[in-house]
Amino acid sequence: MAIEEVCRIFQEYLRDNIPHRLITTSKMQVVQQQGVEELYMPSIKAVTERDIEQHTFYPNQRRDEVIRNIVKGTVKYAVLSHRWCREGEITLQEMTSCCTAVEKSSSRNKLAAFCQRAAEYGCDFAWADTCCIDRSNVSPEELDKSMPQIFRWYRNAHVCIVHLAESSTLDDFLRDSWFLQNWTLQELLAPVRVKFYGRTWSPIHNIRIDNDKADQRLLAALSTGTGIPVKDIQCYWAGTERVREKLMWASHRTSRKVEDGAYSLLALFDVHVHVEYGIGDDSFGRLMEVLLPISQECDILAWAGIASTKYAFLPPSAQGYGTQYLDGSYNPSHEHYRLHGDQAMMIVDGRLRLKLLMVELHEVTFGDQRTFLQDGYHAYALLPKGLPPNVAMNHVSVIFSNNTPWRPSKLALGVVDYGWTPDDKEGLLEKGRTHFCLLFGADNTQTSWQKLMTDKVVTIKNKDNIRQRLETILM
Repeated sequence: MAIEEVCRIFQEYLRDNIPHRLITTSKMQVVQQQGVEELYMPSIKAVTERDIEQHTFYPNQRRDEVIRNIVKGTVKYAVLSHRWCREGEITLQEMTSCCTAVEKSSSRNKLAAFCQRAAEYGCDFAWADTCCIDRSNVSPEELDKSMPQIFRWYRNAHVCIVHLAESSTLDDFLRDSWFLQNWTLQELLAPVRVKFYGRTWSPIHNIRIDNDKADQRLLAALSTGTGIPVKDIQCYWAGTERVREKLMWASHRTSRKVEDGAYSLLALFDVHVHVEYGIGDDSFGRLMEVLLPISQECDILAWAGIASTKYAFLPPSAQGYGTQYLDGSYNPSHEHYRLHGDQAMMIVDGRLRLKLLMVELHEVTFGDQRTFLQDGYHAYALLPKGLPPNVAMNHVSVIFSNNTPWRPSKLALGVVDYGWTPDDKEGLLEKGRTHFCLLFGADNTQTSWQKLMTDKVVTIKNKDNIRQRLETILM
């Protein structure tokens, strides 16, 4: 007799943890969850108390956890991670109407090869985003619901099959444009088992290993090429710690829609932002408005380049956190755990309020103009001469818009990651440590500082401990 509890957990698992539509690997037909339930229900009904006992691996292990593991081991499906074909992908409507879609032969061949590889892994079902999601009629409510689910679908998959259409060997696979896409970042991190296949659907490396996350040579290449630590590639857990480091992983990636640069990161941080398209760079600002007060990691502000048009304290995308904006002496990813800076910083009506240790630059000039990467902007080298004794600053250029050639008469550095002192109104510049700063400008007639854009993260290093009063800045 079937165990009712096992059947209930099985049905809950299907409803909450796997895709709503899947493709049968044998016939390449789209089925709803009811079809998945019908196939696996006989195996679920055959589960006995002895099976549950044999899958209990440590004392006091929760019974429902054991049953869920049995269910997950029974329900095997593969997920596809890929770049879209130039002529487009097979849609759900084309799959269900048996349309031949001759002009999409590359996509159909890719889908057939994917299903074949999935079957070799013992998977009766497969999931591909392009033909398992109805993109013709997606409501905002469905988008909000599906974004976090997709990460869970990849995590619960038996295997993630990655097709690198531009590569064939381990020597060239990191140059594949798959590594430049926003959505493929979570597709790399979420699955427990990943296998990379090249353009001809042969394994990129080591055919004897069914999980490339267990291949040390391939892992080392992945870590070097993406900047992601091996431990995160092997076992990534979503959360709002190490925010800047994770944004750096995404900084060189792009997508067809600007908003996807933000929405593709939601599941990595395990946060919710209302999903809306057509708002451009505001989508990244909304994400950061959620992350900043939760994480309270001041190195979120260690970015450079052009600022968002709406948020002066943020870049318009994760690209502002690229490694090209950091000097070699400063590595904020290694500093995030330190208790420093303003832990009470907050966003008020779209503006950031935080306490900074202000260092005014009394003798400063602008040097030669230099080309900046983005159109409509130019940069001038900053030549500070009025730094306090024993304080050294890195070489940066100030970025101005051609439309607003404002030249401040006063400049100051706002040290963000200062150390704490017994007096909460004072901050500490620690001897021998590199601190990062924000650059501010003002005219003689102005009473408040205005944040300026720079071509690098601004840093200073001092030879002695310096204690100084903090100033609250609203930007």
